[in-house]
Amino acid sequence: MVTPPQPTVLIRNAEISGHPGLDVRVGPEAVQEIGSGLARTAGERVLDAAGGAVVPGLHDHHVHLRAVVAARQSLDLSAAADAAAFDRLVTAAALAIPRGQWLRATGWDEHRTGPLDRARLDALAGTVPARVQHRSGAMWVLNTPALRAVGAEGCDLAGVERDDAGVPTGRLLRLDQWLRGRLPAAASGSFAAGLAEYAAWAARVGITGFTDATPDRDQADIYEFCRLSESGTVLQRLVLMAPPGLAAPGGRVTLGPLKVMLDDATLPPVAELAPVMANAHRQATAVAVHCVTAEQLVVCTAAFDQAGRSSFLADRIEHASVVPPAHIAEISRLGLAVVTQPGFVAARGDSYRRNVPAPEQDWLYRCASLRQQRVTVAAGSDAPYGPADPWECIAAAISRRTRSGAVLGLAERIPATDALALFLATPGDIHRTRTLATGQPGDVCVLRAPIGDCLARPSSDNVRATIIGGSIVTA
Repeated sequence: MVTPPQPTVLIRNAEISGHPGLDVRVGPEAVQEIGSGLARTAGERVLDAAGGAVVPGLHDHHVHLRAVVAARQSLDLSAAADAAAFDRLVTAAALAIPRGQWLRATGWDEHRTGPLDRARLDALAGTVPARVQHRSGAMWVLNTPALRAVGAEGCDLAGVERDDAGVPTGRLLRLDQWLRGRLPAAASGSFAAGLAEYAAWAARVGITGFTDATPDRDQADIYEFCRLSESGTVLQRLVLMAPPGLAAPGGRVTLGPLKVMLDDATLPPVAELAPVMANAHRQATAVAVHCVTAEQLVVCTAAFDQAGRSSFLADRIEHASVVPPAHIAEISRLGLAVVTQPGFVAARGDSYRRNVPAPEQDWLYRCASLRQQRVTVAAGSDAPYGPADPWECIAAAISRRTRSGAVLGLAERIPATDALALFLATPGDIHRTRTLATGQPGDVCVLRAPIGDCLARPSSDNVRATIIGGSIVTA
């Protein structure tokens, strides 16, 4: 049996690493050739770059795909300016919900719209089962009909918050997986359909891969993502953070580091966290620690130090939202990478300027100071909790400008090419940066102009085409 040739794409008249007028042949697995005047092969698609740059496809190194889909299928409350606006939005949405359906909303911010519990949500949604997610993604608030439907009132899990009388307040902390397993079909949209829509949008802005940072993943979740990948629902390469010992699926889905969540209220002692890290290392699994406060960073680095440095695993700190100056050298000494979210500087920077003490504002979402002390830095969106567009994140890393135009952390600005490189780290080893070269994965982004022009004004509008696995996904 003769195996048919695999499809390739020939990109003509492209700028590669600053050199204009080159051609690139991209195959299903890798970039095959780069040169001048490459001859077209039979059946090969040709794409004219018209002088635009070709760069490796962008990889979002920290995203929550299930939460992204849920947010896109939910009422968005993030624009509510105050409690009255919040109440109006929820009440109107509840009145419009068909009988038997649930109201799902995201983006609640207690600083702008006030505290939320079952009583307030009961008053707004009435008999309609309702659940509202905090903007951080760490908490859902359910009203009484919803609490009863998922069995939360009789549940003894620590994440079900209760008042002094032992009655559930409606707040569920870090219980996404538990909640998902108890929701009726009427409470959720189609994950497959929503993921397909998001993946298509991501391809249009140049994203060819995701690292899904959802904690507490199980084998069933991995198999579902495998099926969605094999069916073409999502074409991007997927790295799934997962505990050691689960089956590696292969293909376009691979398993990444163990995700460890830290919360100030339940911060574990170093002696408890370090063995978890060491056990992961023994099973050839890197560790990624969710770390958003200075207190969490102290415990995180001390535990990595006690667990011992792995010479071949890319351990990482997710977010590193607050890094006091003295901690940068320790992160560097331990060989830890940082996966940051510069998009938060743009999206939440004005709030940080109001609510974070002035001396500590320069510690937020550091980039330049980490790189100066040889800390590997990559970037993710943290979507849906941060801006999903990587070009918005790149622009924020360059300018450090907030929505109002103020600058947050001037010393943390980095050059435009370094900002782009935050999304070009190798997914399996973020200490290495991908370049457009033969043998590199066949996932590329074709821009409308030379790279210098595109980075002068970073925007997804600069993306001419995205090629994943040697096939033109969008053009």
